[in-house]
Amino acid sequence: MRRLAVCLGLVLFALPAAAGDKRYPEAKSGGGELKYVNGIPVAVLAGSPEEIGKQFGELVLKPAKGPLVGRVDSYMAKVGWGDQFPGMVKFAGRLFTMFPEPNQKEMLTAAKTADVDVRLLSALNLIPDLAKLGGCSTLIVEPARSSTAGPLFGRNLDWPPHENLPEFTLVVVYKPTGKHAVAAVTFPVILGVLSGMNDAGLCLTINEITASKDGSKKQDPFGVPVMYLYRKILEECTTLDEAEKMLKAHKRTTYFCLTACDAKGGCVFEVTPDNVVRRSGENAVCCCTNHFRTDELSVTKKCSRYPKLEAVQKADGKLGVGEVYKALDTVKQGPATVQAMVFEPATRSLHLSYGSDSKSATEKPLSKVELSDIFRRK
Repeated sequence: MRRLAVCLGLVLFALPAAAGDKRYPEAKSGGGELKYVNGIPVAVLAGSPEEIGKQFGELVLKPAKGPLVGRVDSYMAKVGWGDQFPGMVKFAGRLFTMFPEPNQKEMLTAAKTADVDVRLLSALNLIPDLAKLGGCSTLIVEPARSSTAGPLFGRNLDWPPHENLPEFTLVVVYKPTGKHAVAAVTFPVILGVLSGMNDAGLCLTINEITASKDGSKKQDPFGVPVMYLYRKILEECTTLDEAEKMLKAHKRTTYFCLTACDAKGGCVFEVTPDNVVRRSGENAVCCCTNHFRTDELSVTKKCSRYPKLEAVQKADGKLGVGEVYKALDTVKQGPATVQAMVFEPATRSLHLSYGSDSKSATEKPLSKVELSDIFRRK
């Protein structure tokens, strides 16, 4: 198990890059390519699951294998998982078959290509299913309140920032054969989706939840892992209604909120293994943090961040990307806000910032990534 922990350290964390260095080198692999767009690393992967897995291994996972032999113990201790994580790795090996078959092939190929233990990748890709790591805040602005005439979707990802993890942020664009292209704002060991948008403008993000009133069990090991259910929805759906149908059609592993927006507007799906409850916004704005709010599922509505987003909801006037980003800054959680982003579903645009181990992502300027051209297939 010590060898596994060391290997994880190699995968997750590299030493800080020297000034001017790029953490991911620009390169090509088969039909895939990694390049920079306004300072943001963007890996475009295309083809079969095996082809995508090899491209991910070469372009994304290998550059993340830096010389940090041992920082994983420090990271897990800071997170509070020092004793828990080895068991998660072992359990993840048993749950590997719960990943959709194409994703199993991707992960196996990526692990082999980068010489990384597949059990470690499995465990990292099961974090939302096995334990609760993050916070997160989301804010959707409907077209009626948007100064752009299209919906806006703001999102903070709050995770422990230790060991320079935020600086490994990148956008991975998946172009699987016969499916929708999907852009995921992610980290180099995740092949699922925490935050993403597809070529139809459908956007999804996760908000972790710890309590529900419906009495359902907190974990169902026979469900589809959350980040891969999200990716499946983005690869096969184009609207909120289609996303809701797919959510209900598959077993879910745990409690979570799926904040979603398509080219017309958005909502929050409050999800447990037993129920999916749709919640719309008020005054053309929809907010979400880390608790259920519907009568069916809510245990408490107390949250220090939610009233700050609710103030935007209750106010009058139009909101643009800048105003949404300012609202995200009011609910930042210091350096734990590792990523901040605003999606424009109608134009397939992404505005993204990532933080550091000492600074919130919202304290840095956004960089714009136009995804519409990247989504196009050659």
